[in-house]
Amino acid sequence: MTYAQGQQQPQRSSSSPAQIEKRRRLVASMLARSMTESEIAQQLNVDQTTVSRDKKAIKEESQQFVFNLAKSDLSFYFKQRLDSLEQAKRKAWDICENTSDETINTDKVKLLSLKLIIAADEAAIKLLSEGPLMLTMQSMEDRLSQVEAVENVE
Repeated sequence: MTYAQGQQQPQRSSSSPAQIEKRRRLVASMLARSMTESEIAQQLNVDQTTVSRDKKAIKEESQQFVFNLAKSDLSFYFKQRLDSLEQAKRKAWDICENTSDETINTDKVKLLSLKLIIAADEAAIKLLSEGPLMLTMQSMEDRLSQVEAVENVE
């Protein structure tokens, strides 16, 4: 590869884990600013293939982070949201069934309460249908990686 006059050749020394982590944080930041791999490589004075490997590692770390979150914290948050929706529904049913004040439009209050109940049910269904999908996708990706690894060995 030839380099234009005044352009430095990328560094080819081995990096410590701390240096790699620092570079990957920089790469992630630059990617977030819509820089190309070539622009990043030039700015960091590394080869473009290094940036490509860093980008792949960043994606894998991000996927693992999301999967770990889904396995642990996400289930707790799902349960919390579902409980909150259920509490809102109970309160709405209570309002709907116990509104009898003559000074307010009870029909309107009851209809709004029923509307809230429907919205809470829809939100719960959406939460239940979309959340497990992410876990399933990660599980399928893990299985595919295992199959590909076995095929590469053979």
